[in-house]
Amino acid sequence: MSWKAIDALDDARDATASLLLPFDAGRWARLALIALFVGGLGGSGGAGSNTGTTAPTGGGSTDIPVDSLPGFVTPENVFAAVVALAAVAVVLAIVWSFVGSVMQFVLVDAVVTKDVRIRKPFRERFWLGVRLFAFQVGLAVAVLAVIVVPVAAVLLGSVAVTPAAALLAIPLVLLAILLAFVLAVVMQLTTDFVVPTMIAEDRTLLSSWGRVVPVFRAEFSEFGLYVIVRFVLGILASIGIGIAALLALLVVAVPFAIVGGAAFLALNAANVALGSAVGLVVFGALGLLFVLAAIAVGALVQMPVVTYFRYYSLFLLGSADDSLDLVSQFRSDDDSSAPEGPTPA
Repeated sequence: MSWKAIDALDDARDATASLLLPFDAGRWARLALIALFVGGLGGSGGAGSNTGTTAPTGGGSTDIPVDSLPGFVTPENVFAAVVALAAVAVVLAIVWSFVGSVMQFVLVDAVVTKDVRIRKPFRERFWLGVRLFAFQVGLAVAVLAVIVVPVAAVLLGSVAVTPAAALLAIPLVLLAILLAFVLAVVMQLTTDFVVPTMIAEDRTLLSSWGRVVPVFRAEFSEFGLYVIVRFVLGILASIGIGIAALLALLVVAVPFAIVGGAAFLALNAANVALGSAVGLVVFGALGLLFVLAAIAVGALVQMPVVTYFRYYSLFLLGSADDSLDLVSQFRSDDDSSAPEGPTPA
């Protein structure tokens, strides 16, 4: 018995190799930028390390006279700065997530046409990305509401805190885990199969869900196997990407260490304190450049994996329903997983 979800692995590998080879710097750079938004900056990207500053822990009293601090450093100003930074972080996260939603469509266009572009498909798929973003946000809010509402009821005093109420926390935690799993699966199926369906048949997101649900039912075992294989490969890929990104960052860190050491010696020779404005600017700039280099390395390392997984889902979808096959031109003539006929809508 031939499993389409297994056969698609080889097809995806061959298609990924044909897209990435021979090496083209411009193509790799554009795919890496797309992968940066689609794959994210987390553990899979290897660029999520923080380089925050810490207060010195040397000897001496930590009681700093209030009158020795700059006039603008007050508890109110510090609180306002924290709130402002938090607001900026939230806005940036929303913008990043939205761009990532549009990039899901840009990635499909890139792997299907092998003409990797960003600006033109981004403009063309903008409103599809809006729909995907709204769906993801709405689904996440709905799931969070199921958990947040009972917790908020307790915290706001609507429900008395009793041993019986405390016991309800156990099923609530289990429910949260279950909902998180369901949310992750739905999100994955949406980006892997609903997004290409929106492109293939020019449908809205909900209409595309209605289109693929019968396909899921007809090939339930195949898509169930896909979820398992995708999960396992995702874990292995995250480990591999993390190791590769770490090794690459060690290489990238060498010139930064050399430049930083030279800057330290130069500032020391000029009797410029490292905590002065000049020192902060020099090492702040070096730190920012290193963070940007780390992000670029993470995006470049994870790009082949992101590309492979997108091909994997496209080949399986096309095998299950040939009217949704966007990669039929990449299938080998003797591909036993090719679809036998369309699945009725």
